[in-house]
Amino acid sequence: MHAATRASLTLAVILTVATAPVVAATAATSPCFPGEGHQFDIGGEGAGIDLVVFLSVFENLGGEGGFGMEASGSIGNDSIVQLRAGVAFDGVGPAAAFLSNPFSRFSVVYDYSMNLPMFADSGVESSYEDDGSPVSGLETKSC
Repeated sequence: MHAATRASLTLAVILTVATAPVVAATAATSPCFPGEGHQFDIGGEGAGIDLVVFLSVFENLGGEGGFGMEASGSIGNDSIVQLRAGVAFDGVGPAAAFLSNPFSRFSVVYDYSMNLPMFADSGVESSYEDDGSPVSGLETKSC
């Protein structure tokens, strides 16, 4: 490959990366997960997914935190599907209580809904919601 071709390709890559829109931002909050999440937007006009990933259980060791995600898929202004799933941690708390039952400080976060607005007037049930945890043995945290 010629030096001019390599330089042109390198310049094109640098300009593409430097002018691309930012797809991830921080400081998204949630009623389901403690701490801040990392926001990702997938798609553009038309169909898209808003995704927030929570890793605060690792970022705030010993304190309140969460590990999970919230995803919302939409078409235009219509929300089609939403999913919140993960684990919330209430922090270590009293050491003796934590050591005797560490799982008591964790709770499952689960919330799912689907809405198909194109069938709303057809008489067919066009929405579904579920907030019952698919995991047994741990408390479920409601959003």
